[in-house]
Amino acid sequence: MKRLSLLVVLTLLLTSILVGVIADQAYSQARASITLTPESGSSAIIISGTGFFGGEIFIYWEDEQVPTVPSPLYSRDTQDGSFAAIIIVPPDTAPGEYVITAVDQEGFNDDTVFTVVAVTGPPGPQGEPGPAGPAGPQGPVGSSGEPGPIGPTGVQGLPGEPGPQGDPGPGAGMSIVAIILALIALGLTLFGKIKKWIVG
Repeated sequence: MKRLSLLVVLTLLLTSILVGVIADQAYSQARASITLTPESGSSAIIISGTGFFGGEIFIYWEDEQVPTVPSPLYSRDTQDGSFAAIIIVPPDTAPGEYVITAVDQEGFNDDTVFTVVAVTGPPGPQGEPGPAGPAGPQGPVGSSGEPGPIGPTGVQGLPGEPGPQGDPGPGAGMSIVAIILALIALGLTLFGKIKKWIVG
């Protein structure tokens, strides 16, 4: 009888402990939550969480795990299982809404949405034109071209026909007369000397 009573007491005690653990886990699971500061932006994000009792915590940007500061990340040793961490918006992320999830080793998790905003502002007014830069160095002188080929020699023309002989000028006629007179004078002189030689 005593054994039966002891067995009943042990059974009830184990059942109470098991129900308490399950209820505590279910309660913690229901309370796991995260908040973001800020909820929109383009650079650093502070993630605060509570209800995470399952050891190391991992942060996901959509489906990709992202590094945290501190790392590794654990919930604080408090009754509410809180933590705080910093993450950075992944580079080259286009503007839009993205899901951020926190999950620990026991499966406690929560997610929320972060909005990435464009960081490019409207274009500013156009500035004044800057001063002209210095002139660049003169380029090299180009090489002279090769001389062209010599053209072919022209065909030599045929010699022209001789022109008609011109009339003798007045000087030519007087020269002949002078010669004749000189010959007559010479002949008379020779004749006089011969005559004188014969007579004498």
